[in-house]
Amino acid sequence: MSLSRSSLEHLLHAYIVPNLATPGSKPNLIDFGVTIWIALVLLAVRLAYERAVIPGFKRYLERVKGPGGGKPAFQVLDNIWIATFAGSLAGFAWWVTVTDNGGCTPWSTTACFAGWPDHPVALGQRWYMVLAFAYYLYELFGTVLGVGTKLKADMVAHHVATMALIMIAYHVNLKRMSVMWQALFDISNPILHIAKGLHAASIRQLGGLKWLLFNLFAVTFLVCRVIMGPIAILWPSFTIAKEVLPASYCYTCWGLEVFVYLLQLIWFAKIVEIAVKGDKSVKAD
Repeated sequence: MSLSRSSLEHLLHAYIVPNLATPGSKPNLIDFGVTIWIALVLLAVRLAYERAVIPGFKRYLERVKGPGGGKPAFQVLDNIWIATFAGSLAGFAWWVTVTDNGGCTPWSTTACFAGWPDHPVALGQRWYMVLAFAYYLYELFGTVLGVGTKLKADMVAHHVATMALIMIAYHVNLKRMSVMWQALFDISNPILHIAKGLHAASIRQLGGLKWLLFNLFAVTFLVCRVIMGPIAILWPSFTIAKEVLPASYCYTCWGLEVFVYLLQLIWFAKIVEIAVKGDKSVKAD
């Protein structure tokens, strides 16, 4: 019994979670090895979800809405899946930001860089960054393999750039900034996917709730990404970070940050377009 337990602990620490289960252990890029295992598990669970849940839900919709009523089953359940994980990750990011991020918050960005590189590293910071990276990796794997959500080119580019920033931040101990950024930007994600799930369901009685959530998403996206992005992310990176970090770190991160922010502007223009078209269709009805 003791041998098997010892072997299991060795397996976990050496191959699956290296030192992430040990408080006070030194962060290392090998910690991201666990993201492959997490991504593969998520793929397996998602495949089982698609095989076991979606067909039954489709049959239910067919009975309730009549022939052809089951078509949106995949989109509805896909958005429920994404909203669940997005909401969980956003909640974890905010918990770490508020409780264990060295005072680095969207409203207090000086603490994000003060005292670098000697920032104490919290296990919560490390686990959040690894889990966020793992979920992005799962979505990229799924897109290639045809399992789960199929990402468009702009989302693939966003994921790759964000994953690069996460790994850089992890390696050079800019974890405070990385966690805070993700917490700020990810508030809108679960709201969007709940709204998209309601839209796909096409339940007339829930049309008002759908547009209420979409408008809440649009406002949250505007405030947290479009407005607060430059204030909480870009400005500190181009000013405070410049005085603290080596130039090579700054240039790489600046390029990736600006690219990700430009994507937010493109997406917000699409959000406004959808909102305008939606308002027109409501008035026409």
